[in-house]
Amino acid sequence: MKEGTEYLTLARIIRPRGNVGEVAAENLAGGLRSFNVGRSVQVVRPNGETTELAIAGAWEHKGRLILRFAGVASIGDAERLRLAEVRAKRTELGPPPEGEYYFDDLVGCRLVDEVTGREMGTVAEVYDQPGGAPLFSVLDCESREMLVPFANEICREVDIESKRIVARLPEGMEDLKA
Repeated sequence: MKEGTEYLTLARIIRPRGNVGEVAAENLAGGLRSFNVGRSVQVVRPNGETTELAIAGAWEHKGRLILRFAGVASIGDAERLRLAEVRAKRTELGPPPEGEYYFDDLVGCRLVDEVTGREMGTVAEVYDQPGGAPLFSVLDCESREMLVPFANEICREVDIESKRIVARLPEGMEDLKA
């Protein structure tokens, strides 16, 4: 997501859960504060089709975000939401709490070595890891990917305005690029 865009992606629906219209999703907003009951969200399917839905419930189960939407009451309804993105207007969400970040705001940040100041690549995507720190997919200038945990021990400074993350990678991590 580019800075200044109207919507933030809060979650990516993975699959239906159960038979009453619930879905399991990857939480891209951190915590449950963005999934208030009654909040209107935009659900964008992989084909680009967009639907406005209201959140009827949100909770975590075994490290996964579970969502229920008003009007989605069957496994068939939920199946039609598979792989869709759940978005909300940035203006309705407000800024994240101190020390937290919206995943969309991290995409496009340059990862910079804390010691040398060398740019190691750009954050292309952020993956939620149930039970663990989120992972950055960092692409270098040759489009080689490196997965970097978004943990305080590694990511020492985050400056969203400057699109810069200062990191101290564990020894040998850069050698694991794919």
